[in-house]
Amino acid sequence: MLSQAEKQWLDESLAYLSVKAVNQTEPAIEAMTGDASARQYYRIKVDARTFLFCRSLDTESNARFRLVASALEKAGVMAPLVFAFDDDLGVMLLSDLGNTLLVDVYQMNAHGQRYSIIHRVLNDLIRLAKMPDEYLMASDDPAVQLSTYNQALLDRDFGLFTEWCLGEALNLSPTQQEQAMLGEFAAQFQRSFTEQPQVWVHRDFHCRNLMLTDNDIGVIDFQDMVKGPVCYDLISLVYDAYWDIPADQKQAIVEDYHKLLTSEQMISVTLSDFLPWVAVTAMQRLIKVLGIFCRLSLRDGKMQYLADLPMVMQHLDHLHETYPEVWSEAWLFFWQSQVKPALATFLQSHHVK
Repeated sequence: MLSQAEKQWLDESLAYLSVKAVNQTEPAIEAMTGDASARQYYRIKVDARTFLFCRSLDTESNARFRLVASALEKAGVMAPLVFAFDDDLGVMLLSDLGNTLLVDVYQMNAHGQRYSIIHRVLNDLIRLAKMPDEYLMASDDPAVQLSTYNQALLDRDFGLFTEWCLGEALNLSPTQQEQAMLGEFAAQFQRSFTEQPQVWVHRDFHCRNLMLTDNDIGVIDFQDMVKGPVCYDLISLVYDAYWDIPADQKQAIVEDYHKLLTSEQMISVTLSDFLPWVAVTAMQRLIKVLGIFCRLSLRDGKMQYLADLPMVMQHLDHLHETYPEVWSEAWLFFWQSQVKPALATFLQSHHVK
């Protein structure tokens, strides 16, 4: 729970906000379950009001969180407000967006209703992508300023797949010819990312980082935002690692977003030219997610993420089948003959169907 120093800071912060318990002797503190993030959250209840207490010792990440939260508010995108912070303690006091994640809404709503909800999310995504650069360049500290989806970040993403999926999880050792194929595969990502218009991207715009609050869509876990390819956040939503959107809806959502981007004059390409961007960006993200989920399970002991790997594999098969002209025969053979069977064996050994 909270240390004595944290409790004292919390009491002082609540007093500064003129929040005082009437029906309680002190604020109620409830630990919240975490996921892939290293942050720890506690819900603070003071009578009918609630707040979130966030603990993270990564002061640079905390500063980026505050910078992006402020930018999102200016852009009209709902996100937690930062009421108070202390970088020495590594804590922040935030507004509480509630408990209803988009994945919960997906589970509660019928097929057609989900589509209308996603369409609302797309409008928020446009507002996020179009944020003026000055909103996100407010800090003079180079460590706080946001980056671009540059070659170093692309290399790091691809390394997650090769190190943690191919290596640590599957114990595959690509031949020299396969290594050359993987090098060209990575270069294909770089070419597509460079070719696409650059906008602000959340980088994890999926159903566990989006919340429904009073009929508005709230965004969380946004501190790793960068300037990147226009398709990226769309892909996080459409090829969500935690939910399978039917193929016909995938296509409809992509077409809707293309129309939105075109009407906002954010792109000037036809749908037929837009779709290869979608395919390559989706592939880049999904193989990165394979690596992340393998690392979370093998290094961090978060074995629950193995249960999400079959969904990611299903998405990859959909990409291979829907956009066969985009992929090299060498990659398709490598995936079908080595990676996919080895993943199935790996999952079976951990009792994941």
